[in-house]
Amino acid sequence: MAESRHTLSRTNPQPVANGDPAGSSARRSALGRRRSASSRENDDRLLDAALEEIATVGIDGLGMSSVARRAGLTTGALYGRYENVNELAADVWMARVRDTHLAFLDRAVRALVDRDPAVDLTEIVRELLHPSREMVAALELLATARRIDELEEVVPPDVEEWIRGWGAAPRTRGRRRRAQVVFTLGAVWGIVLHAIPRRQDVDWVPVLARAAECFAHDYEPPPVRFVPERAGAVHANVGDPAQDALIDSVAAITARVGFERATTSRIARRARLTSGAIYTRYRSKDDLLAHAVEVLLAQRLADDLDANTYLFTAPDVGSATASVIGGYLGPARREWRSFRVEAQLASRYRPGLAFSLARVQELAIRAYLEALGARREEEFVVLDPIARFAQLIPLGLAFADMVATGVPGIDWRYAFVPVLAPESL
Repeated sequence: MAESRHTLSRTNPQPVANGDPAGSSARRSALGRRRSASSRENDDRLLDAALEEIATVGIDGLGMSSVARRAGLTTGALYGRYENVNELAADVWMARVRDTHLAFLDRAVRALVDRDPAVDLTEIVRELLHPSREMVAALELLATARRIDELEEVVPPDVEEWIRGWGAAPRTRGRRRRAQVVFTLGAVWGIVLHAIPRRQDVDWVPVLARAAECFAHDYEPPPVRFVPERAGAVHANVGDPAQDALIDSVAAITARVGFERATTSRIARRARLTSGAIYTRYRSKDDLLAHAVEVLLAQRLADDLDANTYLFTAPDVGSATASVIGGYLGPARREWRSFRVEAQLASRYRPGLAFSLARVQELAIRAYLEALGARREEEFVVLDPIARFAQLIPLGLAFADMVATGVPGIDWRYAFVPVLAPESL
């Protein structure tokens, strides 16, 4: 497999043609020789400070004054280079995050899909368990690009070009390769996202190594068309119509604009209630957000487990699982998927949300382990990585759907049948 596009950009570090709407990076490159060394040093200080801020407080918490303060410079120095924080964030993606993160994804695909012996899978897992600031910022920028114009102009085109570079574009004839490449994205992104509320030192090497081994097996799906399972939208059902309306409202708004911008007035307005209806039930907006995650996620995970217990005894567990995943990625749950991803990311800097999210995830994993037949503690320990992987793969694929086109249309049998074949388990 040839090196992907972004690797070449490291030897010719010009901004992508459609990716610098304000022209800030291009200007600095063109004028580089005429600018002083101290000015170029300040460029780097501001980008490094912005990267730290994004990794610490997220895109929605990014502020010009906080970046300037972290860099030890004036806000004038920052506004002299960027019109707003979104332009700054776009430059962080291009100058600090893009190549590093795509290079990591290169290694992951080489290890799992191409089974390149030169790639150390243990090192990949170590980086997933201890993500760098660049990786954390990359997830923030990837997830929010769909709702921030300046990011949308640079991030999705770079991701699409990377996918094409690995022969996994939506219209490729290599449907098996496309499924395996996107499965790999789901695995690595899912591992990082799932561990945000509570760090987990899980040894993912055996799980990922087994996936790579299974991908090598020849597989051609039966001639029947792949049909995703029907899946409905996710709605609250706590027995209080007003509270259900608030929970559904906060989920819908957060899916569109993120947790920070989901204001109480907007939440109440969508629910057709007053802001007072929120504060008679919750002490703060954060409490409402945490409760929405707890209600919707716990309800969804429990319902999915009940509905999908047949998978444990299905004659073709791989095809059945592929159908379930296809249903999860269907249009009815698009809003729910965005809300789930936003919740995982926001839990980095919202302790109450992190607590609720971690508790629900752990309870769901325990229930999954019991459904697998675990009874003794040693059985829980052995099966724990499998249960966690089963929970994080849908999350990771939901993330992939937010940043790449055509993910719901993939025939997931190419990925899940080999991995879940009886001889592979």
